[in-house]
Amino acid sequence: MKRIIVFACMCVFILSTSGFAKMGGHGLLPPGKWWNMPNVVKDLKITNDEKEFLDQMFLEKRKAMIQVKSDIETKKLDMEAIMEKEPFDEEAAMTQFNSIQVAGQKMWKNKIKFVIEVRKLLGKERFIQLKSQFKSFHHGRHRGKGKMGRGHGRHGRHGPPHGPEGDRGPMKWDEMGEME
Repeated sequence: MKRIIVFACMCVFILSTSGFAKMGGHGLLPPGKWWNMPNVVKDLKITNDEKEFLDQMFLEKRKAMIQVKSDIETKKLDMEAIMEKEPFDEEAAMTQFNSIQVAGQKMWKNKIKFVIEVRKLLGKERFIQLKSQFKSFHHGRHRGKGKMGRGHGRHGRHGPPHGPEGDRGPMKWDEMGEME
C-alpha cells in the first residue's frame, strides 16, 4: 500500500513538472523571443539595446534551464530505479521525491527571474501591454486571428513567421525541447 502511495505521489509530481515546464505556459509572458516580432517591437517601442539585453538574458536563462532539466531527468531515473528495487526502500523514495521537488523549484525560480527582469526592463505600462497583446494572440490563435501577428493559424501553435524569410522555427524560450 505504501508503494502505491509513494508511486502515486511521484506520478503526480512528474506530471505537474511537465505541465509547468514551458516558460510560456505560466501565462506571465508569451513564449519564445517575442521581442523580435515586428508588431510587438513597434507596439511596445522596444529599442535595440532592450532587444540585446533580452537576447542575452534569454540565452543565460536557457542555458541554466538545460542544466536544471538534466538534473530533473537524472533524478527521475534514480526514482524509477528506487521504485523498482527490492527490497523497496520507502525512505529512499521519499528522499528522492523531495530531491525532484527541489529541482522543480529551481526551474520555477529561474523562470520567474526572467519574468522579473522583463518586468523591470519594460516597466509597468509596457509589461501590462505585452500581457494584453499576448492574451489577445493566445485567444486569437484558436480562432485564426490575434494581435501578435497575422496568419498564425497557418503556422500552427508557434504563431506567424517573422523576418525576411518568414522561417524562425518554434518559439519556445525554454526549448531544449521545452523547459521541462
